[in-house]
Amino acid sequence: MQQIKNTLVVVLLFIIMVNLSRNLFLQFDLTQDKRYSLSETTLLEINSLDQPIQIDVFLSGALPVNYLRFRNELDAMLSQLKYNSNKIVVKYIDPFEAGNSKEVIQEMKEYGMDPELVIENKNGNRLESLIFPWLMVNYADKSELIPLLIKQLGETENERIIRSLQQMEYNIMDGIFRVRNSQKKNLAILTSHHTSEDIKMIDLLQNLRPYYNLAAFDLKKPEISPIQSLENLNRFDILIISNPNEVFSETEKYIFDQYDLQGGKILWMVNGMSIDRDSLFNKMGKAYSLNNELNLDDYFFHNGIRIQKTLIQDIYCAPIVLARNNGNNAQYIPYPWIYYPLSEPEKTLIGRDIGPVLTQFVSSLDTINNSLTKTILMKSSQFTKTPLAPTLIELDQATKKINPSEFNETSKAIGYLIQGKQKSLFNNRIKPFKNKNHLEFGETKIIIFSDGNISENQVDKGSPLALGYDKWTNNFYSNRILIMNSIHFLTGNENRLALREKSWKFALLDNQKIKLKGIFVKWLMLLTPIILILGAGLLNKLLKSKHIDT
Repeated sequence: MQQIKNTLVVVLLFIIMVNLSRNLFLQFDLTQDKRYSLSETTLLEINSLDQPIQIDVFLSGALPVNYLRFRNELDAMLSQLKYNSNKIVVKYIDPFEAGNSKEVIQEMKEYGMDPELVIENKNGNRLESLIFPWLMVNYADKSELIPLLIKQLGETENERIIRSLQQMEYNIMDGIFRVRNSQKKNLAILTSHHTSEDIKMIDLLQNLRPYYNLAAFDLKKPEISPIQSLENLNRFDILIISNPNEVFSETEKYIFDQYDLQGGKILWMVNGMSIDRDSLFNKMGKAYSLNNELNLDDYFFHNGIRIQKTLIQDIYCAPIVLARNNGNNAQYIPYPWIYYPLSEPEKTLIGRDIGPVLTQFVSSLDTINNSLTKTILMKSSQFTKTPLAPTLIELDQATKKINPSEFNETSKAIGYLIQGKQKSLFNNRIKPFKNKNHLEFGETKIIIFSDGNISENQVDKGSPLALGYDKWTNNFYSNRILIMNSIHFLTGNENRLALREKSWKFALLDNQKIKLKGIFVKWLMLLTPIILILGAGLLNKLLKSKHIDT
């Protein structure tokens, strides 16, 4: 009878525990890097949801080993989101369930989801498989694609996976922000002063469209008075100035000055030197670098920056592709081009872990001591030289051997964030026009890059390419994300950018040791349990024999 009672008690306790486990769901993040804990910014965002959000996961089906682990981490992140908000729904979609793989791939590409080719080596055999590392966030009548894999130049597959995992929370929340963003800030692009051609800005502007209301801004319209221009500019949260090539007047500098002090933000992308690219990249194959006179020296000096009238030559540089021979015998060969420095942005909210950025014919930036805070965003490598202008640039230089001993200068700054309180540039100076709302003091916040081409995409047969993609070498640089992060920072999205600072600690296997000792370890793992069982059996037999003898 007592045995039956005990059994009933155990069964009853089991039933109670099962019911509690269904209704009481507890999670504890015991990882050192808190990889399974959501940030306060994320929690605030998902707790403010007023309608359900569906997240479609296309990384499904039969996956290679590395991406099975990736999917497990993704599942853990999505589980956290669902645990903290009942408005989030996750749906897994295997693209290849639909039918013929060629048709599926074409259809997915039309939706903007390019596949990732994964190559595995198993027992000496090469295995290739296609996966779709994409999410789609659906909210009301809006949808946004989220890439799960963020590529950088020169990284291994493991490095790419780890970095993509570290930025997973940011990427997912960025997609949620885009579909919910109903109150966009206003962004103006300067179109006067011979700034970047429209077709060379298309990729950047298309990628900014989900975040901002975009408008062109012309400072030289004769029918608009200077005071009207200032009033119109003050309606925008940020002004983008890309590659100006025409002198700015005192009136225009005063407009910038007052716009700064009244809370407007400016992203400057300016060449210190002017290069005749038509002469350089056509038959002549040579050009001189000349001062790019914009009448902005006093404006930048007032903000604590001086653009040096030099060109940075850097050993760590991007290649340029040159043709050898003519006609059917032509060969296109990449050569290191010291006038195209590759820069790893500094580990700030703007530049952390975004990969190399391509710069072209870039000048160095010096700082001047004043009350403003200057944060370096990007610089050249430790092996540079900066010959004085004018500099003769010849394409033939690319084919000549580089002498490292000549590059004996330290790294040069090519990007700064400048912020703080300051006086007006026109303090104790005659104002170019009457302005009843003139400010003598105010807060300023600007970013300057000494490369006017840094935000320009290439064009192929009249069609714009992705910003950062080099059609000649098939390399992809991180220009787009650098410029977009700069704009997000200037418009007050520091909290969202901070999600990119999440760092995970992984203990990776040493592939070299696996190759050397892999077979030994496999046999050890196979035989150890058998030996232990046999040993335990033998020990048990010996003990029994001893007991019988006694």
